[in-house]
This record gives sequence, structure tokens and C-alpha cells, in this order.
Amino acid sequence: MAAPQSPLEKSQYHHFIPQFILRNFAHKYRPPRGKGPAKRNSNWGHSQRKTGLRPGEPALHIIDLSSDNPDLLESPIRRTFGLMDMYRDFSKDSDQNYLENELSKLESEAARIISKIRKAFDSGDQAVWISRNERNILRKFLFIMKYRGKNFHKRFVNGEMESYVEDDREQFLKYMRENGFRKPVDVWIHSIKVILELKMDHMGKWMKNIINQIYPDDAMWFITHTEWMYLALCTPSDTDREFLLTENCYNVFEGPQSAMVDPISGERRFTAWTNFHEFSPISPKLVMVLRSVVLPNSEEDKNKRIKEWRENLFKLSAGMHANPSIANSVLADLPIHKPRNSYSSVTSHGIELFEGEDGSRRDCHRFCFPFFKLNTEHVNKINTIFLENAYTCQSVAFNSRSALRIAVEYYLTLPADQGFKFVAQGNGLDLSYLLKLEKILRKLGSDKALTYFISTAGHISVPGHPSDKIDLH
Repeated sequence: MAAPQSPLEKSQYHHFIPQFILRNFAHKYRPPRGKGPAKRNSNWGHSQRKTGLRPGEPALHIIDLSSDNPDLLESPIRRTFGLMDMYRDFSKDSDQNYLENELSKLESEAARIISKIRKAFDSGDQAVWISRNERNILRKFLFIMKYRGKNFHKRFVNGEMESYVEDDREQFLKYMRENGFRKPVDVWIHSIKVILELKMDHMGKWMKNIINQIYPDDAMWFITHTEWMYLALCTPSDTDREFLLTENCYNVFEGPQSAMVDPISGERRFTAWTNFHEFSPISPKLVMVLRSVVLPNSEEDKNKRIKEWRENLFKLSAGMHANPSIANSVLADLPIHKPRNSYSSVTSHGIELFEGEDGSRRDCHRFCFPFFKLNTEHVNKINTIFLENAYTCQSVAFNSRSALRIAVEYYLTLPADQGFKFVAQGNGLDLSYLLKLEKILRKLGSDKALTYFISTAGHISVPGHPSDKIDLH
């Protein structure tokens, strides 16, 4: 944004993935032995990014995708997964970093809860208990992580009102004019502020409040994200498998999409999409997964009425797609379920409330989240979803070189009919990105061949195809 800087404010590097999460993927930097810049780390065989890494400071192992010659580098967390002045409000004469300061408060609360989860996991516990208030904080944090991301930032920080070009342009500009917003970024900053300050009361009055306070589409999106998906904690069952961390992994979803391809320009436009899963890695061995209530739930579906309600929702969702028969989830068989809680139990008849409970939400309620162990195929699919969407990224962080090779090799060799690696002109995945990953695979010692799918015309329905499309509500 070409706005004059206030003499009271200095430019800051703002992380879109908090440092408390980055530290879970980090190691202490050790300078390579020997003299001269040509020396490379003997343990990893890759060089440091030119950002002044200091001995002992936290650093990330990354794939650097910023050029046509990708490399395996080390990068300091203080200058990775962020942008300069990302949340700076240039419309103010003072306190321009107010939003960043408020985000840090939510991060601090979320960090405490996530630290509690990690300690239970590292101690070998089978599950972790959290309170209803902690659950609400986590859910708000997960949405903010999505909404504050690099791609969503790009959606709004595009200059004046007339330069807004997303699919909801007409209604978005109408909202701006009716509410006195001059620039799209002002809407984004306002929405983040309102969500950060939102009190999520147990009666649900907050849902009506937020619809009246921010852009209605994004308000409904926040409600759906927090109320129509449930949280699960997942870890690889195999010790040599790990989760990757891409710049936009908090922004992507898994679910089917239908698209039209212009036969002349080759540009692909989405006509329908369904969000089945969201992902939030918190360490190489632990990921938070949000799963849509639309998908089957064997425990709740023992109740015939609930099962019919869920099946009808699923049919409505599938009916929006060009080919409803393949509008499914590639992770439908993920072995997870809703957390246990302190006010109900699972019986042969379904979910039953304890004596004294009437179904209302209470402060005293607690939730028990198991650590679900995912097999190799499920871990590979989640990493594939991350890699599929990393074509807009400059960095992909990883912990283990061997685990990275497994993830990249699986993605690049996945058969072309599986709904991934769709290469088309216009928008979507670019072949140059896949070729970059192929170069990385060679550096990792693999000679596996890349496969991908090309289409130039027609209507396409992709089962379980993920996306980081930034205007999905």
C-alpha cells in the first residue's frame, strides 16, 4: 500500500503463522563447518537463506520455491511465513499496529491451549481435556488463522474499490458503499477486529451480532466454520511420517469442486465446491483437523432422525455439482469422531445426555480430545492437499528430509485420475510448480517420474479436489 508512514510507527515483520507454531517445526541453527560461503551443512546438504542466521537461533528447514531453481535451505523463523506491515492499518494516524497487537493476544491464549495439548501428546497421553471456553478460543483462532492468511490478505489488499475482482464483487462493493468503506483492506481489518473482540456466549446471540457487524458472507462463513465442523487431533501412526507446513496450509480445504473451462482462453472457473475438511498443523507429528458435520457419523447416526437429516444435507451438497455421484471426500474414511464430553455418553442408541443436563451449553462443560492415529495413506493424502495448493507459496517447511521425500514422491507420482495435479491455462495449478517439486525430488535422491492431468475444454468435476480459493464462504 503506497501510503505515507507515520513517524510514530516503524515497519514490522508480521507473521501469518505465529512463531509459537513455527518453533514446533524449528531447530537451532548450526553454521557449517569450515570456511567460505561454499561450505554446506554436512547433515542436510543444503544452504542457509541469506537472512543473517545466527548460531543457535531457531531456524526452519524449507523448500525455497521463490525461483525457477528451487533449493533446500535453512531460514530463521523471525523472517519466515510473514510479510512486512501485513496487518498495519495505514488509515490511522497513530497506533497503526493495533491489529497486530490484538492478534498477539489471541495467539497468546491459543498458544497456552496448544501447549497443553502438546504436553499431553508428548507425555504419551491418549487424550487431552479442555474446557468449553478453551474450545471456543481454539475455534476462533483457527478461523482467524484462515482469514488472516497470505492469500486472503492478497484478496483484500489490492488498492481501491474498483480493483476488487473476486466472484462476489457486486455484493461486496455494495456492502462497502453502504457502510462507508473506501478500500477493500478496510473491510478485512474491520472484520478481523470484530471477530477478535467477539464474545461467544452460550446462547448463541453472538451469531446474530456478527452478521450485523461485518460483511455478511464472511460472517456466515465464520459461523459455519465454528458451528458446522468439529475438531479432532491427529498424529501419524508410523514414526517416519510427518506433516508438512506450507504458507497457506491453514487456508486450504478438502472437498469436491466443479469447474467450467473456457475453450478459448483455457481459464477455469469454479461453479460449485464443498468444504469437508480443514487443517491446522501444530507440529510435524500433530495436526488439528476440522471435519464437516455433513459427513457420516456412526455414533450419532444410530439415531434414525439424525441420520436422515445428515444424509439430506449431503445430498443437497452433492446436488450442486455437475456430477453428484463423485462429489465425495477423499478423506471420508478418516478414523476420527467428535470429542467426548462431560455432559453426555455414547450408547447403543446414540448420544444420550447425563442426568441433570438439558442440552444447553454451560461453562462447566469439558471436552476430551483423543489423539487419533492416522495410517500412512491418510498422512500422505493430507500432505498431498498441502502440496497441491502450495503453487502460490514461496516456502514449504519440513522437519525430516526422509519424511519430505515420502510426501513429495507420493504427490508427484499419484495417478492423474485421482483429482490432483490438474494443469490448465488461466488459473489453477501451473506445470512449472510441479517441475520445481520434481527438481526437489531429485535433490532428495529419488528418480520417480512426475504424472499430471491436462485439460483444455469442457466441464470438470473433480472428486475430493482441495483448494485454497480465497473467496469460498
